Amino acid sequence: MGKLTSYSVVIFVILNLIISQCNALYEDQIGLFDWRKKFVGKIKFGHFDATNADKAIIATDENVLAAISSKNGDILWRKVFEKENTRGEIKFLHVTKNSKSVTSYNEQNPFDVITVNGYNPILFRGWDMNNGNLIWEWAITPTTTNPEESMFFFNEFNIYHVLPVWNSHIEVTEYHASTGQPTKSTSSMISAGWINKDRCVLSSQYFACVVKEQLLVLDLLAETNNIRTKALESPATLIKVLRGQDNYIQVGRQVISLDDLKIVFENRDDDEVYIENSNILKLTQSNKNLKITSDEQEVTELNDLPETLDNNLQIITSKCKPKRENPNQLACRLLVSTDDGALALIQQGKIKWIREEALTKITAVEFLELSLSDAQGAMEEELNNADADILSSMYRRLHSQYSTVKNIVLQVLGLGAPPSFSQRAGLVRDDFGLHKMMVIMTQSGKLFGIDNVSGKQHWVKILKNFEGFANGQSAKLLIQRTSKYYPHPAQCAIIAKDKNTGNGILYQFNPISGQSIDKGVMNLNFKIQYASLLHEQGENFLRGILLVDDKNNVHVLPETSLKQVDGFFLYTVNKPSGILTGFLLQYDEKTNTANMMPTWTVNLGGTDNEQKITHIASKNAIERVHSQGRVLADRSVLYKYINPNLIAVVTEGPDSIHKYILNVYLIDVVSGAVVFSMSHRRAKGPVKIVHSENWLVYSFYNEKIRRNEITSIELYEGKVQTNSTTWSSLNSPPVPLVERQTYIFSSTIAALRETITEKGITNKHVLMGLETGSVLEMPWMLLDPRRQSMVPPEKQREEGIIPYIPELVVQHENIINYNQTIARINGIYTAPSGLESTCLVLVYGLDLFVTRVSPSKTFDLLKEDFDYFLISTVLIGLITASYVVKHLAAKKTIKQAWK
Repeated sequence: MGKLTSYSVVIFVILNLIISQCNALYEDQIGLFDWRKKFVGKIKFGHFDATNADKAIIATDENVLAAISSKNGDILWRKVFEKENTRGEIKFLHVTKNSKSVTSYNEQNPFDVITVNGYNPILFRGWDMNNGNLIWEWAITPTTTNPEESMFFFNEFNIYHVLPVWNSHIEVTEYHASTGQPTKSTSSMISAGWINKDRCVLSSQYFACVVKEQLLVLDLLAETNNIRTKALESPATLIKVLRGQDNYIQVGRQVISLDDLKIVFENRDDDEVYIENSNILKLTQSNKNLKITSDEQEVTELNDLPETLDNNLQIITSKCKPKRENPNQLACRLLVSTDDGALALIQQGKIKWIREEALTKITAVEFLELSLSDAQGAMEEELNNADADILSSMYRRLHSQYSTVKNIVLQVLGLGAPPSFSQRAGLVRDDFGLHKMMVIMTQSGKLFGIDNVSGKQHWVKILKNFEGFANGQSAKLLIQRTSKYYPHPAQCAIIAKDKNTGNGILYQFNPISGQSIDKGVMNLNFKIQYASLLHEQGENFLRGILLVDDKNNVHVLPETSLKQVDGFFLYTVNKPSGILTGFLLQYDEKTNTANMMPTWTVNLGGTDNEQKITHIASKNAIERVHSQGRVLADRSVLYKYINPNLIAVVTEGPDSIHKYILNVYLIDVVSGAVVFSMSHRRAKGPVKIVHSENWLVYSFYNEKIRRNEITSIELYEGKVQTNSTTWSSLNSPPVPLVERQTYIFSSTIAALRETITEKGITNKHVLMGLETGSVLEMPWMLLDPRRQSMVPPEKQREEGIIPYIPELVVQHENIINYNQTIARINGIYTAPSGLESTCLVLVYGLDLFVTRVSPSKTFDLLKEDFDYFLISTVLIGLITASYVVKHLAAKKTIKQAWK
């Protein structure tokens, strides 16, 4: 028995030693080339932990429940609910006042947080505040016609469901919080024909409405005398529930307590008001100054607000206590938020941390090359002077070397010129072009300059009154000049619509430093219908901006580039009607104006306009095609159909026979010709599509078989190429040969994007953002439509084609974000680097994830395990041997000469 025990111990120790050596293959690289940042979204509700306020429980408009640390703003835990509002929208949040003493109805399972989600069905949940664990859950399914109007409040371990039927009555149902059992057999129905949706609010148990010059308050828990009235001085246009303590509302400028209908405060300046334990906090913000007062006594004052917080601050929640040195004054910890989603904690007159939650709604992304260093700039200036003679070039070379040495000495002595913004921030171009600046534009009109290597936010800019265009089109982010053209700095432009006037707005800025250029924001006196960059560079390598107003008048900025629009083709889209229209721009030299001439119109909406355009996919403007054809098994070449003017249009709509129908069209936007079309019956979205080179990949949901499918289409000209130099859509291009194939995919796709490199030599892969939060790198050979089951195996091997299998398997080793799950993926952006093998990737949604991919492996880089010592030894040996052999050969030649 003793021997068995000793043997067991030895075996156990050996197994532990073996298992301890089992690590991930690339575990040391995790976080080295990638990073992830997690967000929660713009706050709707928020409360501090009642015990010590070390964390805040928040609910956001992204249907997220989370706990935020008060110390550093980190996410302690996060629960992401369904995206659709019918199930995931958080309509009510209750945080107990004292988490140690409150228990559920049966006093068995403690709960700290209660949420109510959705309206079909309505889900009630209880959560543990410390770790976010779900304690209980129950649901109800309303049978009324307007369940989205539901309201809720909590009182003494019971949840009350309030459903107003406007201009008629109010239904009130009481449930036990943890069990969901109704306390009464039927719901209470209170007649209230005076309730109006725009002039009524619910604050705890009080339902308050403004009716003409009266405030009517209905106590939903009172059995008798439940209606009270208060006369107002004038008809109020504003009624809202104040944050903080329950039972306080603001009517007009008056803050009224609903318990006794007394006016407790007159908000004459229309400032933000928050009430905590009968303390009225007033937030005043002007000219980057923030002041919070209570009873005319100052609580907090900030004189130089950062720009990211200079946008309508409001108090979400607070925790105040009397100061030790002066009990008559308050010391407060404040959680504040802005209209664009920024979240900050203010304590003791200082900003402890800021979270940029506007990044959960990204609308446009661009990667910009960084500026040159001083040494690189001097070399660039020297090389740019191609007309100089030998003596002047020599002088410039010596002068640049002298300046470099001088700057080094002065920097060591501390006497040199101060470094530039780019040098201080480390924003200097690297050798391989992997370090770039990400310029990100959000839905709220907020711009960010983020380092793609470290994830640091170098600058933030708020564009007030900016919004997107009609038909769901977001504001445009255009790159007018990159950092390649030294000494000219990079320049970008934002084109958007003014919220107040509806006219266009133009904002030009330096994407590296974030500083505005020229006038900064330029208000245009017309509405924008079309906006794009011109195809040629103008003065100082700057590309002009083409704008078309709603009256089809052409505008070019700067005006000196107006001549470049001659012969420019463009198209406009009306998504609801499904109509595409093409135009040709012609420049009139006499009047120095440009005119639009309609050239073609395509109606994809059908006879009753039932088909709506849902997606338009064009090719990447910076894409380069390296290989013009594909080698077949018989050594002939099948040439690709490379049409730069081709776009893919997706329409969806109902069908009388097939229930749903989805159509895909390939249209040449210069001639208006429909090159190819394809229909999927009993299929619907969400559709995700990517268009590149001569191929197209899109995903959809097959309603008939109830599964997700991916279709790939490839276009070829044939074995004879019509024109190998310049493509023309006006010279009757050939009808392409179409290869197509559909595959089954087990997961729902949230985003599609192709990899892109500088020269296009590297193989193309398709990046798939899945609803599970993973990003799958799918090789094109698996999506190849030439995968056929009828093709002989010998021919497939010759062409490098994988035999056809109807289902695409998710290979976990191809998931580029491994265990870094990205919640609610909205899009993927790819950009080339200085290395042909490497593509830079940004995945955005509720989180941000940046990484690199190498579809053809890093063929232009040495491996990490490359033996530098061995190669150095061999080189030194060869060099030494060559000199020795040279010496011996010389001696031999001399000896032979003396013979």
